[in-house]
Formats: sequence, C-alpha cells, structure tokens
Amino acid sequence: MRRTVLNQITLAAASGFAAASGVWPRAGQAQTWPDKPVNVIVPFPPGAVDSLARLVGAKASASLGQPLVYRNVAGAGQRIGIEQVARSARDGYTLGVITNSGFIVGPVLAARATYDPIQDFTVISRCTEAGYVLAVRPELGVRSVADLMARARARPGEVKVGSAGIGSAMHLLAEQMMGAAGIQLNHIPYKGEAPMVTDLLGGQIDMAFTTSAGGKAHFESGKLLALATSSAERSNAQPQVPTLRESGVDAVSVSWLGFAAPAGIPGPVRERLVAAFSQAARDPEVVAAIQRIGSQARELSGDAFAAAVKQEVSDLRELNKKLRLALE
Repeated sequence: MRRTVLNQITLAAASGFAAASGVWPRAGQAQTWPDKPVNVIVPFPPGAVDSLARLVGAKASASLGQPLVYRNVAGAGQRIGIEQVARSARDGYTLGVITNSGFIVGPVLAARATYDPIQDFTVISRCTEAGYVLAVRPELGVRSVADLMARARARPGEVKVGSAGIGSAMHLLAEQMMGAAGIQLNHIPYKGEAPMVTDLLGGQIDMAFTTSAGGKAHFESGKLLALATSSAERSNAQPQVPTLRESGVDAVSVSWLGFAAPAGIPGPVRERLVAAFSQAARDPEVVAAIQRIGSQARELSGDAFAAAVKQEVSDLRELNKKLRLALE
C-alpha cells in the first residue's frame, strides 16, 4: 500500500510539472493532441497571401482532425502578430503564419528585438518561394530600371518607395537598391502590403517592391508595370521581366510563406505538425494556387527548414554590416 501511495504521489508531481512546463510524456501527448481547435495568428491584413495560408491550413486541418481558427494581427512589419506567437503557450494550440520579412528581417535589424527567430520558435514548414517585383504605375513615365534610376538621381530623396513596414523585407530590399545604385529614395512604410499597393495604384507613392501575389492582378490589368524581379533568376511566372542584377543593380532577395509554433512544443506535436503541413504544401490544389499567384511551390519542412532559417539569419547579419540598419 505504501508503494502504491508513493507511486501515485510521483505521478501527480510529474503531471503537475508537465502541465506547468508544457512538456508532456511522448506517448500520452501523441494520443491526445489535438483534441480542440488550433489557433493561427496571421501577422498581416487579409489578401492573396492570407488566402493562400488559409488554403494550406485547410489541408493540414483535414490531416490533424481539428479546425484551424484564424486571427489577423497586422502591424509593425508583421512583428506584432509574430511576437504573440512567440509568447503563446507551448502546447501546439497556437501557430503563426510567417514570412521571412517579419520573421527574420524585422527582429534581426531591430534595435530592441522582442523575439529571436531561432530561439523562440519551432519552425514547421514553408510552401512558397518567390522574388519581389519592382512595380511602378505607367503614368510615372519610366519603362525600365535604368529609367527609374535616372529619375531618382535627378531628384534625390523625392522618389517615394513604399514597403510593408519598417524592417520588412521590402524595406530592406529598397535599402539594398539604394546602396547598390547610389541613389536616395524617400521610404514610406505601411501596415502591410495591401495598403501599400493601394497607395501605389493611387499615386501616393512612386514605386514599391510587391510580392507576386500582391501585384499579379495589377500587372495583368496593366495598372502596374513590372520593371524587375529580385530573385537570382527570372521567374517562371514572368519570364519576360529581367532580374535586378540583369538591370545593373546588385540586389537579390526572395520571399517565402510558412508556419511556426512557439519554441518548446512537445516532440510528438511537432512531428504531427510537420507531417500535416508538409503534406499540405505538396497538395495539388495548393501547388496550383501558388502558381496562380505567380509564386513557386518550394516545400521545406522540419529540420531542413530550421537549417535554412539559421543560414538566412546569418546571411542577413553579414549583409547588415554593410547596410548598418538599426530599426527602432
């Protein structure tokens, strides 16, 4: 009887520690998770990229057997929403949609970063990769990167370039362009890509780097002109558009879309999430949707995704030794 009582006390203590720390026995956690809906924080406003993330999530939801409940938390170049993911419970019931803009660029360049992309997250899977597109209105009167550079040199600090927020990848790319081309632009930050594109169409800004999804419809309608892409090679979606390097500006940057959870989620939960989202990223309907918005399907999951994030963080820190950007 004494041994039975001691065993019960030990089990109770272990359960209490697990509940407090978020670390659960492997077998038990694998059997019970998920037994309720999973929350997903989207750190930018509704739009084409948001819709794609929800489609990927729907495929993963079918595999997990529970619905995903979305909440858009925009602002500060995606950093507000991503920080909420980092500070969430480590139980697998809160995930975040991530892009390299808010997940890597923002915190690496921030003077007072509130989260670390390597230490504070468990990355799960990414599904896309695409260069940014340098876009202008036809009314601006430029038809090439050379025309735009000539205009910027003739009017230092007057040409307005938009971005999805201070510290976003679009902001960094604009800084790269200024450094590589020896020009000075007037940076105008927005709370996400959608309002930036709206003002670009309206003439409140002169140029911007858009994602393939964010600008595709406007390129097709002729309301915007695509002058160059920021990828190392020309895009399959717009093979007629040269790269920045081809246009004489030595700047390369790509965007990607993925999912992450807070650091320290139980191992079995991570395994199920990686499997579900990896499978979802390769689903034919998802691949077709990615291609429709002008991006490329590039699934990368689990440890391989984590290694890619570490490399990207290292590369950005090295680049910033030249740019010397420090975001408030």
